[in-house]
Amino acid sequence: MSELLVLRERIQKIYAGYSIYVDKAVQFILGLVSFYLINQNIGMMKSLTTPVVMIALAVICTFLPPVTVALVSAALILAHLFKLSMGVMAVSAMIFVMMFIFYCRFTPKRALVLLVTPIAFMLHVPYVVPVVCGLAMTPVTVVPIAFGTMIYYMILCVKNSAAAISATEGITGQISFFVRTVFQNKELWITVIAFTICIFTVYVVRRLSIDHAWKVAVAAGAVANILVIVIGDIVFDIHTSYGILIGGNVLAIAIGLVLEFFLFSVDYSRTEHIQYEDDEYYYYVKAVPKMSVAAPEKTVKRINERRDPDERESEEIRRRPSKRTDERKNVKKRQADKETKKNSGTPGNTRVPANTDELLLAKSLQDELDIQDIVKRELEDR
Repeated sequence: MSELLVLRERIQKIYAGYSIYVDKAVQFILGLVSFYLINQNIGMMKSLTTPVVMIALAVICTFLPPVTVALVSAALILAHLFKLSMGVMAVSAMIFVMMFIFYCRFTPKRALVLLVTPIAFMLHVPYVVPVVCGLAMTPVTVVPIAFGTMIYYMILCVKNSAAAISATEGITGQISFFVRTVFQNKELWITVIAFTICIFTVYVVRRLSIDHAWKVAVAAGAVANILVIVIGDIVFDIHTSYGILIGGNVLAIAIGLVLEFFLFSVDYSRTEHIQYEDDEYYYYVKAVPKMSVAAPEKTVKRINERRDPDERESEEIRRRPSKRTDERKNVKKRQADKETKKNSGTPGNTRVPANTDELLLAKSLQDELDIQDIVKRELEDR
């Protein structure tokens, strides 16, 4: 467990240092995937389905705010629908305008949820989205998830019924057929209800003060998803794929546990219950410490290069004080003391001449030169 905590600390440290580049890379990948899936499912306008166009749009969106990816995706969908039918494009444009005016304008950061939801449907993992949003966000994300689900069923309708829409006479007939196919789809509304219940269940349970609240919340959200979808399948006969339903919720539980490890890793064995009061209230506090391990720092040990024996011996001789050097220093010191006494004059006069410092400096320089000569002679003798 400690190794996983160390790995988490390292990942968080790397992200903290390179968060700008990581966010932009994720934004580029998200834009590229969304454009690719839109072109694969409703690629009516062939000039927009080329890889060059998709990569160029993704690169442009990378250097703009994240909400730009959702706006460009909506524009790409409308361009393909224009090739199919003016009426269908007009209805879809009205829905997009409502979404961006009444929601994405005020919460642009949540616009990515609107984009991720239809992508998750196309990748057959839609049940992951409400569980993750309930854990990491607030219940307000119900709105973009509902709109994202609606967009997916609009794309699915165009994909499966493009020929029928084109065969319908008149714009009014095409609009009627499209609206009836999308908004009278029982599977759409059952899915929206299931996701709404799942988000509120996960959000409420993970905020409880019980042990392992996040794990319980993830399991409760997955169970809510399965129960609502199964009940809707039985009552309204919507023919849901149980394999995708169970597999998707198992994957949602796994991703929820990974998310808990990175966002809410605590040690319930060291839980403390605290009680205190003030003039108006009694307070009962449950304190659960976080699990954290400092990443070990690497220590670099420097190994000096091997030297020749002669070089080591000469270095030791230079560092080792010799007897001649000590004697020379003592003689110089006695001479300096005698000159100082001589220059001091009468016993009552303690004034030192002004050039005493210069004399001492000259003598110290002479001592150093004498020491160097002695060391050089000893090296030559050896």
